[in-house]
Amino acid sequence: MKLILKTISIVLFLGLLHACNKESFEGPSLTNYFGTFEVLEPLNISNDMPDFANGELVRFQSKFNKVVDWKITITGETTESMKELTGRSIEIDPDLVFWTGSTDEVPFFQEEECSIELTFDNEEDTLVDALSIESTKQFEGITVADFENGLPEGTLLFKQLGGDMTFEIANDDPVQGDAYYKMGGRVGFDWVVGQIDIPLDISDVVSSPEDFFLNLGILSGDANGEFATNQFVKILISESDTPFNDNTSNNAADVFENDMEVYQYKFQPVDWVGWNYVNVSYDMFEEKNASNQEVIYDRDPNNITAIRIQCQCCPWNSSVACPENESFEARTDVDFVVFTEGTPLLDQ
Repeated sequence: MKLILKTISIVLFLGLLHACNKESFEGPSLTNYFGTFEVLEPLNISNDMPDFANGELVRFQSKFNKVVDWKITITGETTESMKELTGRSIEIDPDLVFWTGSTDEVPFFQEEECSIELTFDNEEDTLVDALSIESTKQFEGITVADFENGLPEGTLLFKQLGGDMTFEIANDDPVQGDAYYKMGGRVGFDWVVGQIDIPLDISDVVSSPEDFFLNLGILSGDANGEFATNQFVKILISESDTPFNDNTSNNAADVFENDMEVYQYKFQPVDWVGWNYVNVSYDMFEEKNASNQEVIYDRDPNNITAIRIQCQCCPWNSSVACPENESFEARTDVDFVVFTEGTPLLDQ
């Protein structure tokens, strides 16, 4: 018995001795995290003339000697549009890191030359490249209004009798394409400056309210970089089956009344200069008249029949809150109004 125990002890001792003298080790090398940084494979792009309209991609590839935080920045030389791709890894895998032609914020990319930079956190190295966009990305969605051929068919326009009222198609500074719609002016007696009502038929939509997004560009600010106090865009969406324009004498659609199924949302305030491309999911809209028990609010995107895009601004003559607005026109110009399913447009 003692001999058996002695033999077991010797075997265990030899096993421990072998374990303590292993030349290999588990886990990544410390060099992968703390060594001097080196680029092992330079930046490579798969396509320097991408045809984004036909679904082509630009894939990126590079390899380093250690794990590092990296950033690829693509900048349009004409539009100054920008797209950033970021990650933390020892290599940039072209199967995982690619560009579809989208932007992080407007303006959208055009058919233009683009510069590419690959930079690293806490490292001086910068790798550069370039490409030329042959055709721009075509976004998926239901276009409500892009104003390329004027106002959408059936649109009803209302604007107050104020000063310097716009409410017209313009071509000098669109967010997408060649045209946009000006919405603004100076009204001292009412919050509403003006609006457009657009009839819709999107009965083939299958998304839930949480996955159904309204996207639009909003332009504001004057030449001095200033804007009116508490100006905003109010959106109303109707699911009423009432005839859109039954009363032709009121310059407005007949489907946004308080006794109808109408939802509302405010982009408030519009306090920026230039274009901002915004989005909101349909479930974030409020019921316009929730206190009316006779209205059934069941919120179904494929029942949407109309949308109202309204410019509002604090009235300087009837509110003590904004006397300075006597010197400023409201400006909430709009462009590229699109419904998308599943994701906001800029995330495509």
